[in-house]
Amino acid sequence: MTAAPAAPAQTSARSPNAKHPNPGLALAVPTELVETIAQRAAELLAERQAEVESTPWLRVEEAADHLRCKPKRVYDLCSQRRIPFVKDGSRTLLRRSDLDAYLEASA
Repeated sequence: MTAAPAAPAQTSARSPNAKHPNPGLALAVPTELVETIAQRAAELLAERQAEVESTPWLRVEEAADHLRCKPKRVYDLCSQRRIPFVKDGSRTLLRRSDLDAYLEASA
């Protein structure tokens, strides 16, 4: 019985730091399709922004996004009575205009 020949070592033309597993793979996408996708994405974002701005009330997470801080900071500001809030059951709601007024006063 003879031993099977060893499989040849595989070499990779890809550098070890490459991030793409198939650098030679490419997909041609028509410019019109890219523009259509971009336009639809912009429409969806505009609709979402309109929905967000349609209500003056924000949940703590949304208020934190508006203030560019963590939700804990919003809870701290509420407990210190530095920003007005309303409790609806277990939910804490804040007015967007009150948050803007707080930012203006602290600027």
